[in-house]
Order: sequence, then C-alpha cells, then structure tokens
Amino acid sequence: GMAYRVSRTLLSQVIAALDERESGGFERLTLELRFADQARRPARALVYVASEGNPNFLGPAPFEEMVAQVSTAAGKSGANREYVLRLAESLRALGVEDEHVFRLADAVAARAEG
Repeated sequence: GMAYRVSRTLLSQVIAALDERESGGFERLTLELRFADQARRPARALVYVASEGNPNFLGPAPFEEMVAQVSTAAGKSGANREYVLRLAESLRALGVEDEHVFRLADAVAARAEG
C-alpha cells in the first residue's frame, strides 16, 4: 500500500478535500499503520472504506457485472473506469501484483475499445 504523511499545518485542508472526494458513502476510519520495515514505529492512518452500507457498493458479483458497473459508473470525482485504469497503471509502476485489479482494468479497457 501507499501512505502519505501530511504536515499538521495542512491536515485540516487535506481532510476536507478527501472528505469531499470520498463523499459517495465512504466511511472514514483511523487505523494503525504498520510498516514492512520493522524498525519504523507504527503510525495512525486515515482511510476511507466502502462498506455494504455504501449505496454504490456492488458487493460479491460475477466478474462481468463488475466490469459493466466499473465501465459505466461515475461520480463527482470522475469516471470509475478512469480510476480503475489509473490504479492498475500505478500498481504496475510500483511493481505491486494485484491479479484482480489487473484483470478488471484489462476487461474495462477492452470494453471501451470494443
């Protein structure tokens, strides 16, 4: 995963922007972040989670249904399709393997071309 350290002077501004961006039913949680480098102390992290109570939460579904939803869904922050394609691109650039995200992105891209 990726975590960002935010200076205290910008914290309220960053949280306000994230709250706006993630306003589509996401729950804001504070969790303990642990690092692969065991020498680093755990830190608190703010995360946004889409749970079953989120009106946009598809839940377990056949793969083709996921592709259809991602291909057509959009919100204030833009098209879900773009989010998934950029997520896959970023994961690949970081060397992170996520077979589900890659398969979904590839299917969404193929559908857009199709």
